[in-house]
Amino acid sequence: MPNLFRHLVRLSPAIFFLCLALFSCSSKSKVELHEQKSREAGRAAEFSALETERQKSQALDSYLNSLSLRERLAQLFVLNLEGNEKFWFVEWVDGEKGPQAKKEPLIPGGYIFFSFNISKDPKQIAAFTDSVRDFARERQALEPFLCLDAEGGYVNRLRGVASPLPENEWISNNLSPKEAALIYALNAVQLRALGFDLNLSPVVEVQNERNQKFLDGRSFGGAEKVLQYGSEAVLAYQTNKVGTVLKHFPGNGEVDPHAALPLLSYETGEFSRDVLAPFAALCALKPSGVLMSHALVNVFQAHSGDGLQGQNAAAASKTPASLSAYWIKNVLRGALGFRGLVFSDDIFMAALEKNGWTGERAVRAAVLAGANCILMSEKRFINEWKIAKKLYEADADFRAAADDSAKRVLKFKLDAGILEYDFSEKKIVPAKRRPSLQEGLDSRLNRFYGAKKLGEEALKKYGED
Repeated sequence: MPNLFRHLVRLSPAIFFLCLALFSCSSKSKVELHEQKSREAGRAAEFSALETERQKSQALDSYLNSLSLRERLAQLFVLNLEGNEKFWFVEWVDGEKGPQAKKEPLIPGGYIFFSFNISKDPKQIAAFTDSVRDFARERQALEPFLCLDAEGGYVNRLRGVASPLPENEWISNNLSPKEAALIYALNAVQLRALGFDLNLSPVVEVQNERNQKFLDGRSFGGAEKVLQYGSEAVLAYQTNKVGTVLKHFPGNGEVDPHAALPLLSYETGEFSRDVLAPFAALCALKPSGVLMSHALVNVFQAHSGDGLQGQNAAAASKTPASLSAYWIKNVLRGALGFRGLVFSDDIFMAALEKNGWTGERAVRAAVLAGANCILMSEKRFINEWKIAKKLYEADADFRAAADDSAKRVLKFKLDAGILEYDFSEKKIVPAKRRPSLQEGLDSRLNRFYGAKKLGEEALKKYGED
């Protein structure tokens, strides 16, 4: 090539520089071609991912349509269960073919475990959660997800079983965000090893004079701390295959909803700073769910710049947020863009029961408002399921809302590994074996005790009492 260039220079400098430009363009074209191919490959991968999600959504629709009405409506309920050793079932309904058909188990979308469902022996806890799944599998029924409250401090169902989990206020005052992330990650490993899919945590309400007495250490503190430490909690749990549920939106006051109905009033600026901004940032991390509060909330001087409309906000102040289409659809779904599960708080709390919200009225309002999981402290829900069935068959709006909620629950179960997507058949099927529970009980317990030891050592190092 150099000899050729020398001949070209002798022949004509103009021809030489023309050839040099052509060679340079050729070299440049190779770089551009490589970049173009990379861009095309990126677009193809993005298209493939979007196409897969589209196919999964279609497959979820098909799977939902394949469910009996019994199973479909049962997905809307999350309730408590009996015992702490071996699962035993309490409710059966007539099969789809009428009273003469075989009785079928009425299994809710999920179960919430309280302290009396938690043995002091980790092996017994893991065997108990396994027995719930085994019951559903043996009857070819849709498996429920299993959840509990493990916030930390005095609201921690695994207190005395797992490694210590301090309350949020202690965490934010004594640990760096990264140190907190380690504590939450180790706790998540323990929850998962024991068989739990979802933690109804973290509490991400900004603490103020109104709610300080009620929250009592459950808040991380001010808006900045809530965002910092709430983010670490969400990412730590979800990275370790335990879903998280932000609570309580849009907040609580000094009144405990277990006893009465909280009443909240905000100025627009305060509401934007202490409620909308933290929840918006945390919802962007895609937590599995958000739990609504039973509070009546009034936002003064609301305007569209906050994603709020004054007239609608004023009307919404007459309905508890957990049952309000305004707070769920307009604000949480609309303004904040949240796409995960929306939980009502327990519909049997005094905040509802003592203020005219009967079980029937609460079920109807919750579903129409856009709540996907109706939380119940009761152990039976056949009456509420019958209410939902009656409304589903008679009311087109209720039917559409119930189907949307059931699909969202199925989507969570797909993400959690309870269901799986069969790529070859392009359909949703029950997981053959839970991905995170493939190992035997002894192996899971080894994981539990390993994480527990590390958690205890970390907190000892950080000076937790």
